[in-house]
Amino acid sequence: MPFARCNSQIPAPLPSPIPTGRGTRSAANEIFSQFLEKTLQIPELTLPGPHLPPAPAEIDFRSLTLVSTDLMLRSAREFGAFRIRCHGISGSELGTMADEAERVFQKSRNVVVVERNGTGGEMIPCVRSSKGALEFAAQTITGDQTHRNFWVHMGNVASRLDTIVEQVTMVLQHKTSKEFKERIQDTESWICLCRYPHDNVPKQNEDTSVKKKDKLCDHALRFYLPMEQCIFYVQTERGPLSFDAGPENIVVTVGKQLEEWSHGVFKCVPGEMIFMPSFQSSPASFSIELVCLASSNDLSHSLDNSDNCDKIISLADQILIVFCLVFLYNFLYFVFS
Repeated sequence: MPFARCNSQIPAPLPSPIPTGRGTRSAANEIFSQFLEKTLQIPELTLPGPHLPPAPAEIDFRSLTLVSTDLMLRSAREFGAFRIRCHGISGSELGTMADEAERVFQKSRNVVVVERNGTGGEMIPCVRSSKGALEFAAQTITGDQTHRNFWVHMGNVASRLDTIVEQVTMVLQHKTSKEFKERIQDTESWICLCRYPHDNVPKQNEDTSVKKKDKLCDHALRFYLPMEQCIFYVQTERGPLSFDAGPENIVVTVGKQLEEWSHGVFKCVPGEMIFMPSFQSSPASFSIELVCLASSNDLSHSLDNSDNCDKIISLADQILIVFCLVFLYNFLYFVFS
């Protein structure tokens, strides 16, 4: 009895496993096997390409008037800036000028022609261009034969930049008003040699940043030609934007005057170059910058109008006028009484 009671508690045997062979006598389901083979295959996946941040358009100057017009205009509207490559100014020429630039600045300080540029650096206003005529502004240093080769190169670069300005302004006039065309055609350019010392990192607060932005935007267009690699920084409506720049590119930014002339179609942005010094580099970095702005006639006319509007009669003048009126009244009363 104990043995029978023990057998009654033995569980039922497990079912035999399903055969996995693929022979003719296999019990595997062929349809199910095909389904598994198809569903268990790893799909071919492709990784997404690198995400590139937005940047102003890069225009080939050789095709500026042919296929790059729309691209340049769109970049000026969206970013307030664009870049020009293949501009025809050789890197070797800029390298020669960069080697001489430090000595030119040291020499120019003795004749007091170095000015602050409002961005933590200093500049020498070199060439003034108006309606195709080039004229050196710093005659006291250009007449010096010590750096004659430098100023010859500077004149060549200025002439080339003047041609680029003409082409760019022609493109910007595409589908604009008559007033805009007249204003942008009646402009003049100042070309400056700029020096940015590596040890000068000015501290800024919000108020000085606003003043700095106003000064950097007080023009129609600004052309930046750095003599070495740098990071270019612009503050757009979408937020801050930075990209690489160097002697192979001219960076063009839109100023406040051009934004006003276009009624906000082209966006004004301040631009700034951030140089990355190395142990082998000189104590400063250099660039050539061209500022295109309203002609001096327009500026003087606007200044005259602002002076007339801002004239206020002082208290002393008011008292003097009162005394004159009282005297005139008494005099007339005495005559006709």
